[in-house]
Amino acid sequence: MQTIFNSLYSGLVGLFYHKTASYGLYKAEIFNNTGWATLGAGLGLMLIFYYVVGFALNQRLSKPLHWYLTLLLAAGLGAVLANHYCTQLGAPAESYRTCFTVVNCGVAMLWFVVFSTLFKRWSPVWPIPYRALTYGR
Repeated sequence: MQTIFNSLYSGLVGLFYHKTASYGLYKAEIFNNTGWATLGAGLGLMLIFYYVVGFALNQRLSKPLHWYLTLLLAAGLGAVLANHYCTQLGAPAESYRTCFTVVNCGVAMLWFVVFSTLFKRWSPVWPIPYRALTYGR
């Protein structure tokens, strides 16, 4: 899995950060730790949204707006996780770190959308806003 996270983050950060950076620490530890934590956060938010909120609150918070808010929460959690692991492992505060944090926001949102799409059929609520995603139909 470390190779997958290294390739994912190196490729996505490389799209936005065009300077050459020495990211040995990122490839050795930060990409892998942040990738696993972000994957777990996306899965956890999906479980909380569909199963805990859907069952416990009788589907009162299962509107598309609440799905979007949870998506934004996933993005914020992705930024916090990326910043936490960079700080914990001693990565210098530079523009590469900022770009990695922004990319991890997008990756966290992507994991939440993927898990929502895969597991929504077993949930009592179906709030994924497909009409919003297929705008104009």
